[in-house]
Amino acid sequence: MALEAVISEIYEKGKHEIEKIKEDARREADKIVAEAKERAEEIKRKAREDGEKEAERLRRQEISSVKLEMKRQMLDVQKRILDEVFESLKKRIGEMDVETRRKLTSALLKSAAPGMVVYSRKEDEDLVKSIIQEIKLDVRYGGNVDCLGGVVLESEDGEVRLNLTFDELLNRLYEMKMGEVAKILFG
Repeated sequence: MALEAVISEIYEKGKHEIEKIKEDARREADKIVAEAKERAEEIKRKAREDGEKEAERLRRQEISSVKLEMKRQMLDVQKRILDEVFESLKKRIGEMDVETRRKLTSALLKSAAPGMVVYSRKEDEDLVKSIIQEIKLDVRYGGNVDCLGGVVLESEDGEVRLNLTFDELLNRLYEMKMGEVAKILFG
């Protein structure tokens, strides 16, 4: 019987040892599972943060894109309005009354040096010739140019040419004052 007692004792020790190993394994498994859950939560949290950051970046990018498009459209509208103002001004110059046209043309002709050749639009030819005679300018009438009014002054040798047409003066004025006009119109 002593052998059976030894075997029984070994069996009990083995059984107890197996239970201890199982318990240690269970604790180790629980620890591994807990760490894996913790890592999974960290990965999930990081993915959520990254997703939120990316969504915010995309939202800001979309807002910026929309603002840029709105600004481009606003500038297009403002450009069309400025062009309409310019065209309206050209129309008013084309419809200018004779007395105002005479005063402006006379002022421009005073820039002529002796011996210059004067050109004007066909409709103003008689007006220009009469002004030349009235203010006794030493210039000759050279012909017509396509313009809204005003004159072109040219030296006899063609070396010097002054474009004093209303078109040219209006274009220069428009370029110089376009910023101010835009500020008045659009703030």
